[in-house]
Amino acid sequence: MDDKSAKQNAANAEAPGRVSRRTFLKTAGIGVVGAAAITTGLVKLGQQEESDLPEPSEVTLRENPKNGDMISVLGFGFMRLPFLSGSSGPAPANGIIDEAAVFRMVDRAIESGVNYFDTAYVYHGGKSEVVLARALQRYRRDKIFISDKMPRMELDLAGAKEVFQTQLDRLQTDYIDYYMLHNQTTTEAYKAMYEESGILDYLLAEKEAGRIRNLGWSFHGDKECLEYLLSRPVEWDMALLQLNYHDLLHEYQAPPYVIARTSQPSPPKWNYERMMQTDIPLFVMEPLLGGRLGRLSRKAMAVLSQEKPRDSAASWAFRYAAGLPHVVGVLSGMTYMEHLDDNLRTFGPYSPLSEQEMTVLQNAVAIFVSQDVVRCTYCNYCIPCPYGIDIPAVFAHFNRYVDDEQVPKGERNADYEQARRAYLVGYDRSVAELSQAQRCTGCGKCVKLCPQWIDIPAEMSRLGRFAEQLRNEV
Repeated sequence: MDDKSAKQNAANAEAPGRVSRRTFLKTAGIGVVGAAAITTGLVKLGQQEESDLPEPSEVTLRENPKNGDMISVLGFGFMRLPFLSGSSGPAPANGIIDEAAVFRMVDRAIESGVNYFDTAYVYHGGKSEVVLARALQRYRRDKIFISDKMPRMELDLAGAKEVFQTQLDRLQTDYIDYYMLHNQTTTEAYKAMYEESGILDYLLAEKEAGRIRNLGWSFHGDKECLEYLLSRPVEWDMALLQLNYHDLLHEYQAPPYVIARTSQPSPPKWNYERMMQTDIPLFVMEPLLGGRLGRLSRKAMAVLSQEKPRDSAASWAFRYAAGLPHVVGVLSGMTYMEHLDDNLRTFGPYSPLSEQEMTVLQNAVAIFVSQDVVRCTYCNYCIPCPYGIDIPAVFAHFNRYVDDEQVPKGERNADYEQARRAYLVGYDRSVAELSQAQRCTGCGKCVKLCPQWIDIPAEMSRLGRFAEQLRNEV
């Protein structure tokens, strides 16, 4: 099959259609999209080195209806890279990235057909862009799509120009394929940063000059902000949304304390339904809800395993997200080769969820949401805390014990003392004493930074009291 025929076949299989608000969740993941698997044909520059890696599978490609780009449904996110043993400090900035591991993963991904790589100016303290460039330097630039983002910072026009040029320099490229306005939240913030400063006009000029091929935005905001973005006289080329089965099937709603603080909080389901009324191609972030859907509770996972004993929890989440109408690609922040290999099995080639599998998934969701976990995606936007609290680590420890049904419950339980000790020992090992929940002052600076609407001070207070209660029961 020649390239033209392959592209046409994929386009015919993938032509996105409009789905009613009432039926989109019923059809999501059930054959709405199912592109044929096509080999990308990426060519490594120079002599092909021998490798003992297994033969890669063919990752499915989809045509971006906006511009005809053939993009791998699996996108490699450079937000959660592996770190060398002994690295100190929080991973986003101070750790030492294991570049050798990253290079091996990128090689495997590209050999398997992955051609879309996502990074951002702030990821890993700016190191993400640099490492991505090093990993891709042996491959043809015109066969790879790079997405990057203008950070949400206090920038004037001169500062934005400096940031963009820095990104090009870090990436060692003359252009960025998909460029986004990072993390849009409110109309006021958008106007101030992009319209009143002239930054948006500058980015549009860069698009006209070809240094930006496609311009869009990522979104964690309220309804008013999304409506404002869609109302602007700008031809947006793409949008990056948080979409996962937990948020859409469970129809997550903002808690009362957020509603009191925020005008028209925007649930993920509403965001998605609204975007389906546009012709803007969608890319998916947080398909695993920050890893939460990759490590389900025992009871929820048992439901999935009964249907598909060999499939991982993550594969269910990815297959659901990739089956949503209008979705071109799904990002995955892959830290280890095991993550990549599992994703390659899921997307090489991709197959949507069947009706039976959708029913099973809904049953698992019902179990999962009934448990007392903290809705944290470990995105690290809340840190550094001015008082040194390791917020994501505190939540991760508690959630692990909930998932494994190991949270100490009642002194009358025969295993209570063992569970109490295990929880506290694990807590002290995973979170330094000065960074634990009981040290939180309740200042609230983290709340406005959390895209998941978590009342972080309230949760810190709850988990801090819980740990102290366990310590005092000796």
